[in-house]
Amino acid sequence: MKNTVFIPEQRTPHFYLPSHLITCKQDLSHLKERFSKEDLKTFLSLYSKAQSNPKKTLKEVKNFQTLHPDHPEVLNLLTYLLVSRKKIRQGNHLIERNFQKNPDYLLARINYADLCLRRKKAQKIPELFNNKLNLKEFCPQRKSFHISEFRGFTTMMGHYYLQSGEGEAAECCLYLAHKIAPHHPSTKLLEKKLYYTPFYKRLFSKLLKR
Repeated sequence: MKNTVFIPEQRTPHFYLPSHLITCKQDLSHLKERFSKEDLKTFLSLYSKAQSNPKKTLKEVKNFQTLHPDHPEVLNLLTYLLVSRKKIRQGNHLIERNFQKNPDYLLARINYADLCLRRKKAQKIPELFNNKLNLKEFCPQRKSFHISEFRGFTTMMGHYYLQSGEGEAAECCLYLAHKIAPHHPSTKLLEKKLYYTPFYKRLFSKLLKR
């Protein structure tokens, strides 16, 4: 993928998205503000190791987190590792904690919104984002968004639209997720939720056609 991707305005009878600029480049400015040079080096190393070998990185990240107990990106990385090890309850606890401690951290808010949807509380989503259901309007001061922010928000909104009975809007979200991250698990999960038909429904459909 290119370093930046421009998403043009999307407008249908059921969905609207203003243009967005998506970047793959990680913004380190906020990390440099809160980490020493040594801790920044350690965190970036742990982040890289977590992507390639999450099982072996969990203990190291837990140890690092004791030095920075409420840092939003450390909590986010630890959540990812816990969920990858199927420790869902612990991961959910950290999602709630991160949002409570760092409500202005966009990924913490997105992850908390996703948790609300998994708990079938779709009605909370508009309030969480001040009734601004796209990133450009929710964060008007931002000129670009990292791919993880855009993908996470877009797939989360896809599930929100599904739970709200707005299938056409959910399909638009899937189209956008496919555009920037076609192979990511969150994109595949949204696709499965949209188009997967349970076996008993497929069987019933076949019986009706006989």
